[in-house]
Amino acid sequence: MPSTPPRQGRRARTHRAAGRGDGMPETLPSRPAREPRWRRARRPDGWERGGTAVVATDMRETVGGAEPVLGDVTAAPPTPAARYAACSVASTVGDVVGARIRSRGLIRIGGLWWPFRSHEVTLPTHGYFREIRMAGGLRVVDSWVDGEARRSTTLLGRCLHPALVGPDLARTDVAHAALSAMWVPPVLLPSDTVRWTAEDRDSASVALVVAGAPVSLRLTLHRGGLPRRISTMRWGDPEGSGRFREVPFGAEILEHRTFGGLTVPSTGVLGWRLDGPGPGREVVRFQLTALEPVPGAAPLPSELADPPHLSEDSADGEP
Repeated sequence: MPSTPPRQGRRARTHRAAGRGDGMPETLPSRPAREPRWRRARRPDGWERGGTAVVATDMRETVGGAEPVLGDVTAAPPTPAARYAACSVASTVGDVVGARIRSRGLIRIGGLWWPFRSHEVTLPTHGYFREIRMAGGLRVVDSWVDGEARRSTTLLGRCLHPALVGPDLARTDVAHAALSAMWVPPVLLPSDTVRWTAEDRDSASVALVVAGAPVSLRLTLHRGGLPRRISTMRWGDPEGSGRFREVPFGAEILEHRTFGGLTVPSTGVLGWRLDGPGPGREVVRFQLTALEPVPGAAPLPSELADPPHLSEDSADGEP
């Protein structure tokens, strides 16, 4: 009695049927790399992200497989500032000076990544207030208002250490106040207090004043005009060497969404030296869930008008 040939797997049989005539299976196509879970748009039941997704791409338009359509090559290309304004701020948007933001994601503490949810109120030219809640009952509240920085950390309602204040913390937090302008595009538009200097077709440096402190941001744009990278100099010690100094810190932007006429970065990574030079270090992986613009005519948000009270054991400290 002839022996029964070994049973083939479903994948091999299907591939042989559609493959070569000699019975030998062709090389199976490689499976595309799977994105990290935090980057995928999966959401728990009953939870929805706000805003409208916007695709930012550097691909040029083609017609019928022909060469890319470049338009009038004799016309001067729009400046980075003009492209950014056209893509980020709708014509119906009035005077917007700040935003209330809710986000979620992962934050690095030591060598571990912790899930977090965050509530932030930012007026980039004035300051910000932020509350971060992490798994395990850890809560961080920090603010930077008119050049004064404060931070406290609690675990299940108990203070882990005295709240931090002082010039070193203020030097660190001014960078976050400046970077938060990416969620309030109107404050980055050219004006008497905001100056754009184009470096090349897709990059520019933006000089502005944050609570009386001059800062500089570097923006790299997609061809359409939406930012894909934004960075500044931040006071810190990313290597843990004990030597604090100015180090490049910024955001690598993966997705944009539109909230109330403002198209802003909604998914991305914050970290040190993300565009070099030197070794990079991711710190936060974020995803916006809601954004509410703060109009200029509105009163100062209560979180900024009355910053959180610190106990008498507050001490100067480094970030």
